[in-house]
Amino acid sequence: MKNINEPLDGIACILFDLDGTLIDTVDLIHRSFDHAVRTVLGRKLSKAELLQNMGRPTAVQMKNFSEAKTDELLKAYNEHNLAEHDRQISAYPGTMETLDWLKRAKELPLGIVTSKKRDLCLRGLEITGLLDYFAVVIAMEDTTRHKPDPEPVLSALEKLGQEPVDSVFIGDSPFDIVSGNRAGLITGAALWGPFAADLLKDAGPDFELRGLEQLRTVLA
Repeated sequence: MKNINEPLDGIACILFDLDGTLIDTVDLIHRSFDHAVRTVLGRKLSKAELLQNMGRPTAVQMKNFSEAKTDELLKAYNEHNLAEHDRQISAYPGTMETLDWLKRAKELPLGIVTSKKRDLCLRGLEITGLLDYFAVVIAMEDTTRHKPDPEPVLSALEKLGQEPVDSVFIGDSPFDIVSGNRAGLITGAALWGPFAADLLKDAGPDFELRGLEQLRTVLA
């Protein structure tokens, strides 16, 4: 793992996960999963159990709770999530200032790689005022395979005309880190999401961030 006090040289592009990395939706997602699992399955699971696959498509996560009732779980989740979404999300502290610095001072193209559906992804970015910072958004519908597969990350790089070796992918889940590593990027673990630091470290990131503003130290 690289030391963030040793700046990275020659970075040409930065990609970010969305939920739990740029936008704080963790509590909303937790409560939406809790509502779905209790309503459809009559079960009460811990927060760790409910969020253990956060970062993967919601349908994939629901199949882990019940393959037979995936559709019912998705319906209950979406009803709760959409009803609460707009008033329950916000950008993490320092996110807008850091993105502004990356885009204007560093002149780096920025992209989003998320397992979220495109319409809700764009809605969240617009509500939080972050949408205009990103030259490309790769959402769940845009690829056949999803994180931890490298396809979404590579798709973003292709659209930006960038190479993996010169690019960074930052995310808060092990699935983000593995996806970025498999794609050949430098990977950064966002430690403010719902996953334990040990789980993220085991995924093999090149560096860790305790706040997005630390990118000012990471980048030369």
